[in-house]
Amino acid sequence: MSSFPPISDPTSDPLSKPLINPSQGSSTQSSPSKSTTNSNLGLHNRHSGPNSVQKYQSLDFTRVLNSYNTSTSSSQQKRTIIGYSGRTFVRWFLTLICGVFTGVVSIFIVWCIDRLTDLREKALRQNEESGSENLLLAFIGFTSWNLGLAVLASILSLSLAPMSLGSGIPEVKAYLNGINIKGFFSSLTFAVKIIGTVLSVSSGLAVGPEGPLVHLGGAIGGGLTRTGRLMNGIRWIRKKHPTVAKYLGCSKNGCTTKFVSYMSALRNDGERRDFISIGSACGFASAFGAPIGGILFSFEEVGSHFPSRMLWRTLVGTSLATFMIAIYFGDLTKYGVLTLDSIDTPNDDVVYNRFAEIPWYALIGTMGGLIGAAFNAFWRYWQGKRSRFYKNKGDLWKIGEVALLSILTSICLFTLPLSWDFVCRSAKDADDDTFYSSSTDSFGHSFNCNTNQTNEMASIFFGSREEAIKNILKNPDEFDERTLLITGLTFLILLSLTFGSAIPSGIFMPTILIGSSLGGYAGIIIKRIPLYSNMSTSTFALVGAAALLGGIQRSAVSLCVIIMEGTGETKFLLPIVVTTVCAKWVGDNFNHGIYEIGMELKNYPYLEHHVHRSYDQHSVGEVMSRDVTCLRGVEKAETIEAVLNDTSYNGFPVVSQAGNFLGIVRRDQLVAMLESCVFIEGEEGGAPAVRAASDENNARSSGWQQIRDESPPNTLTRSNSDETEFKNGLRRNLSFVTNPNIAAIAMGNDCKWGTISTDAGDKNNNNKKKDDPLLPLSTPPRHSDIFDSVYHLKDDKYLEVVDPEVELSPADRVKLVDIKSVMNVSPHVVLETCPLSVAYRLFTNIGLRHLVVLGGGEGGREEDLQGRVVGIVTRLDLLEETLHDKLN
Repeated sequence: MSSFPPISDPTSDPLSKPLINPSQGSSTQSSPSKSTTNSNLGLHNRHSGPNSVQKYQSLDFTRVLNSYNTSTSSSQQKRTIIGYSGRTFVRWFLTLICGVFTGVVSIFIVWCIDRLTDLREKALRQNEESGSENLLLAFIGFTSWNLGLAVLASILSLSLAPMSLGSGIPEVKAYLNGINIKGFFSSLTFAVKIIGTVLSVSSGLAVGPEGPLVHLGGAIGGGLTRTGRLMNGIRWIRKKHPTVAKYLGCSKNGCTTKFVSYMSALRNDGERRDFISIGSACGFASAFGAPIGGILFSFEEVGSHFPSRMLWRTLVGTSLATFMIAIYFGDLTKYGVLTLDSIDTPNDDVVYNRFAEIPWYALIGTMGGLIGAAFNAFWRYWQGKRSRFYKNKGDLWKIGEVALLSILTSICLFTLPLSWDFVCRSAKDADDDTFYSSSTDSFGHSFNCNTNQTNEMASIFFGSREEAIKNILKNPDEFDERTLLITGLTFLILLSLTFGSAIPSGIFMPTILIGSSLGGYAGIIIKRIPLYSNMSTSTFALVGAAALLGGIQRSAVSLCVIIMEGTGETKFLLPIVVTTVCAKWVGDNFNHGIYEIGMELKNYPYLEHHVHRSYDQHSVGEVMSRDVTCLRGVEKAETIEAVLNDTSYNGFPVVSQAGNFLGIVRRDQLVAMLESCVFIEGEEGGAPAVRAASDENNARSSGWQQIRDESPPNTLTRSNSDETEFKNGLRRNLSFVTNPNIAAIAMGNDCKWGTISTDAGDKNNNNKKKDDPLLPLSTPPRHSDIFDSVYHLKDDKYLEVVDPEVELSPADRVKLVDIKSVMNVSPHVVLETCPLSVAYRLFTNIGLRHLVVLGGGEGGREEDLQGRVVGIVTRLDLLEETLHDKLN
């Protein structure tokens, strides 16, 4: 078995080609062809089609450490009054902003929904008060109003931001699991999601705003880490209007510039993941008025990685989000979009009654699990049919489906209250606190009933869903049990048909309405048994809602806390715990939760946290990808150019001259180095000199704009992606950051490019101000000497395109690139004999993108392969279907 050829001279021929298939000990110098390479996820040719996982890229949550950010100068930074280098303060400040903004967005959505719902209710009440018998005219107006709102929501979402469709929770879960879903957190998607949610919920469809609020909160959290446009705006103001910049604190030494620089340090996948988790928790907390429940929901249901250091920040964010809603309502007891209010139950023999009712709680939980499993199975089937039907059809068909669902919903909501006489109940006395107190009460409709009567079914269907849930939970006995049964079954059918259609929609509110109605119906029936005549039907309505939520979504801990916070009553702890545990256990025996099914239908390469026991019996070597392209620590630019053009990998192991593993470098880092002309001219005194742009002196003494304008036009990256534009040889969608001490460099997770400190460099830096944030800072001599003036960062744009092309000038192709300077020196590696279960846990717990596999010297391998790269493991290698094919 041949080993890697030693490199005695950096300019020798071995640098002309990359190393291919090191697991076979090959020293072949030919580049891999595109037809035989995998994508950055290790994708195989059997995955194809528009819905394939090939279109999804992985995120890199692990921190990149290289010779710059592990040096003494960068690790021993002086503490300031606002925290360690300002980053701690910025993290807390952005957390506060996230909570406030999420609360404001929730208030806006609630206000808009209330206004639109009130308009519809006002028209219905006018028809009732006038005593008009023209029900057909009322039906046409009711249906037309709902139809217009629903169709408008669908048109806006499909035409402007298709990623705004649905609840967004499966996408948030997938993103936090390490899957990059492009455009999901964009500003356009954010705006359309808000408007679409308002329209769809106000249209009377069986959907709610809670799921979209989780998406919107995550978008706010992730958006706070994208400061590229803000930084460019500051530079533009500083250049065009220096006087204004001075008053705004945007001068070279201004506090605004420094603060934005601190924010720029958070612009990486790892920090963005934390803020999206916090934002999602804030969105959920504002939806239910449950600050602690929001934390637990993000921990249990959404996030794959939730360190303890985030608990305090998340709690502060969720508390602020709910407090903003309390300010809006002017009531500190009402701090959520959906609040359950306190529920009165008999206090006599409460302990005895609770224990006597435990079998019923378990039974209701079991029924909730069965109904939830049946709902999820039907929804999976229905979504599959929906996807296949729309495969070769335009958006008009999807809009047509929304229109049909709206008409069907309006017909059900309008005609069912007219179908039975038992829905008309006599009004109570005016001082009674029930919804029958007046036909003009906020929750009371005399729809087609006699004078002084209230149509209880119309009151549920026409009014606010939140008010309907509160009245059912407060006292189900005030309703006819047939009304509750019909309400639960009607909304269950409508929800199963509507959820997943082409509108922004959530599932929480209709699920609670269905569960409380069916639970209240069960409570009324059970109360007729003499042994349980003193029981509270409100308790059964509450556990019915918990049972159905647990059966559909399969959350447990967060659900218990949400209901406890919503009701403010600890006496419901035992019923809720018994019910949710039974519902989740029963449902899990049939299928996955609704969000996991949603991710599966969309082909997100999601990695479950459960590690199968059989993984201990297999090794990493059985599943790893063996087609690996390795790069040496020093490579010719033409070699890197060939690798970038001929492969679609996003991670390249870096090996020494003897072939031993040194670290790993990402594609975007290599592209950034070639784009910025970071080449080694020669080696003198052990420190290579650095060529910066076309004129080193100008690059060291000028700001970012001059470098951008003077960049040689023959050094650029061309892309087939429409998202990328070029100007003067550099991508316009990349921002520039100028302080190497706080910036994430080369579009990489906190990967900083330092400055050189050679004699020439110090000479050129003598005339610059040391406190000028626009100019590079001098650092002590070290072995990492990188271009020090232009710094590229990523926002939501990525270089992960299908066929990227890198083109260098002939003169630059013979230059050398010091890859060791930017490679990650702390990658996670395992031996090929490592159990598969260990590698799987590394991916799920840490959020890896690449896991390098080294030879272990066993299994018949030669000892000279110890420490050599023999393969690499990526996300797709660990998917269930991939493991099934490789291990069986």
